Amino acid sequence: MEKLILLDAGHGGIINGQYVTAPKKMFVFPDGFTIYEGVYNRLIVEGIKEALTSAGVKFDDIVNSQKDIPLKNRVDRANRLAAEAGPGNTLFISVHANAGGGNGYEVYTSPGETASDEVATNFMEFMAEAFPSHRGRKDTTDGDSDKEANFYVLKYTICPAILTESFFMDNYEEAKEMTTAEAIKKVVQAHLRTIYAFCNA
Repeated sequence: MEKLILLDAGHGGIINGQYVTAPKKMFVFPDGFTIYEGVYNRLIVEGIKEALTSAGVKFDDIVNSQKDIPLKNRVDRANRLAAEAGPGNTLFISVHANAGGGNGYEVYTSPGETASDEVATNFMEFMAEAFPSHRGRKDTTDGDSDKEANFYVLKYTICPAILTESFFMDNYEEAKEMTTAEAIKKVVQAHLRTIYAFCNA
């Protein structure tokens, strides 16, 4: 059966010149450089969508809006689509950028051993290949590299689901790098390789 990819750009974007999830989901540095997480997340998702369209992979953009859609609405839509396609044939990816004074990249799944674990492990491997000099933030206590959390979009989706955190937007060096065209392309490719591995499994 054909696989379905569900893409979820975390948080909101810019509407009529105003960033709709300010001030928490943005960061302004002393030199004026500003990063908006919702805008960055959408750049990654748009790159993924473009490639999946060219590759003929079936997908749905859960948000497809600059608005900050409530988490329940995102999950309800994802679950309706997953139920139609078959939960085991569907992959949900929520795309984010991190904050909180750290550095590196990481991926989350819901707690326990699930079908999401292999997907998350693949993502970490592909990010490590794309960014060999950057830190992969892992929790290997249960034998794999993903971190586990009861995030709403992970806990309540009926299909395999991961939440990616591609670098820290409040780390100046990472924020400057992650917004370059080269880094965006690499992050998109890591997501795509993860998707293709799921589709070919």
